[in-house]
Amino acid sequence: MAENVPEKTRQKIRLALAIWQNATCLRFTEGGPDSDRIEFFDGGGCSSFVGRAGGTQGISIATPGCDLVGIIAHEIGHALGTFHEQARPDQSQHIAVHYSNIPAIRWNNFQPIGDDQAQTLGLPYDAGSVMHYGPFGFAADQFRPTISTLDKHWLFTIGQREAPSFLDIEAINRAYGCTDQCPTELWCLHGGYTDPNDCSRCVCPIGFGGTFCAEVQPSPCGGVIKASPMVQTVASPDFPGNFPSDLFCVWLFRSPPQGHLFIEFVEESFGYPCEDTCDKAFVELKMGPDFRVTGYRFCCSLPPLMTFQSIGEEAVIIHYGGTQTEKRAGFRARVWSEKQWTVTTEEEEQISTETTWGNAVNEAEVSGTERASTTEATMAQTNGDGQNTTTRAKPMPTSQPPPEVPMPFSSSSPSVMPMPFSSSSPSVMPVPSSSSSSPPPPPSSNECSLCLQWSEWSDCSQMCGGCGRKTRRRHCPSAVSCQREEKRICNRMACPEGTNFLFNNGEFHLLWKGCCVGLFLNNSKTAKDDGSSVRGECGPLENNENPFLRIISSLLSSHDGQKEQTKRNGGKSKSGEDKNGQ
Repeated sequence: MAENVPEKTRQKIRLALAIWQNATCLRFTEGGPDSDRIEFFDGGGCSSFVGRAGGTQGISIATPGCDLVGIIAHEIGHALGTFHEQARPDQSQHIAVHYSNIPAIRWNNFQPIGDDQAQTLGLPYDAGSVMHYGPFGFAADQFRPTISTLDKHWLFTIGQREAPSFLDIEAINRAYGCTDQCPTELWCLHGGYTDPNDCSRCVCPIGFGGTFCAEVQPSPCGGVIKASPMVQTVASPDFPGNFPSDLFCVWLFRSPPQGHLFIEFVEESFGYPCEDTCDKAFVELKMGPDFRVTGYRFCCSLPPLMTFQSIGEEAVIIHYGGTQTEKRAGFRARVWSEKQWTVTTEEEEQISTETTWGNAVNEAEVSGTERASTTEATMAQTNGDGQNTTTRAKPMPTSQPPPEVPMPFSSSSPSVMPMPFSSSSPSVMPVPSSSSSSPPPPPSSNECSLCLQWSEWSDCSQMCGGCGRKTRRRHCPSAVSCQREEKRICNRMACPEGTNFLFNNGEFHLLWKGCCVGLFLNNSKTAKDDGSSVRGECGPLENNENPFLRIISSLLSSHDGQKEQTKRNGGKSKSGEDKNGQ
């Protein structure tokens, strides 16, 4: 470490190195004998080479500004060979980059890396990667984002600078061969893998624990809840009072076989500290099937107003209490499944006692499209002192409709659906067999409802003339033939007089009277309130008249006039005359 790095920053550098070392087979020696080494110095910013450059290569950690453990871990990730997550080759499938709000000298941080330069190692895109920029990274206008996630529920997940994610660490373990060091590969569940530092156990994604990642991650609150049509409510500790700081809670929900889980957050009293990136105190939702991927994170005071459906038979809710002094209530959520467990009375009693402190109660039974109001149930739960208490179910009025259950994801099989940020094999939906070679019928509205919501519109690719296009995308199951991308003409205002072409964003367009070739100027000038005028808009009509129809009309009129003149001349037309001036 260079002399200009203060001792407090040095301690944080050692902590960041320890995070990578404790989770991988890599080892760092301070002041070691190797000629290829990393030197930490204060260069006035946060920067690093990508990969080993040879000899002494620097990592700049400015104090203050870059002296946070998560930021230092980010820069070490670069030195170990990791590009920015938002620059992955499959970037366009997950995010939209708004270059119009990014200084050109910073575009290199956002432009996707080619497959010939980067390897994804078969790992999925991770919005929660410590290598991912936040929504306002390098923004010229701080009120406009530079990155939007195509799935809007990941918007507040990107940009965390607390620590490397599960997939960040797995990528380094794969790249450096750490996963091949154990003589026996364990059968790890939920995306876990054999721990290179302890070959007798698995490394588990956040939310799961046990030797083989088959259990819920241990936490002082939360637990395992087996869902059924009986709606259950879970909440952060002390809800609707303020939750304690530094409290980490995990709830693992399981549905009956071939079932799904439905989760909706209750708007009442929802509250976490507000941040552009939720990485201090927040609630995280993992709906599967790839639990390695960081889930949807929500903070501030407005919960997502929709019902989430799991992709498979498990889901996870994680509450992070953070270290903030600001007092907030946390969350409350309703959870149920469309399937019913078929168990004995003795097994039912066992199921009911699996829930631990964190407020879990039954509300009412949902059966088909009606919610029963006469059904009451009790559920044993464990309070903070380890004592069992019993909570009686809330009766629900019969007039209340069942919760809306939109289907944002699609089935990859009759009971499993693919995740948009997953590298798993493409989904396959059961299709009736047919001996006919006729094309499949158009998708029904029900099929297209399996698609995710549309992303925000991208910036227009051109500034004027109607040459530009703005785009939005959505994820749909591969077996569903629904529209996945939509484009629209934008910035129709005519370009300034004298502009004959546009060359921008890798596009070249010729102009005619300030409009892209194929479009026409509608009204040459438009008056403004200050007495000045601007050029009109470009469109398919020229001065509100279809120019092609006018041309065709004039041709027909000329032809008819020629026929009439031929009749008057005894069937012979006069040549050399152009009465129409054409």
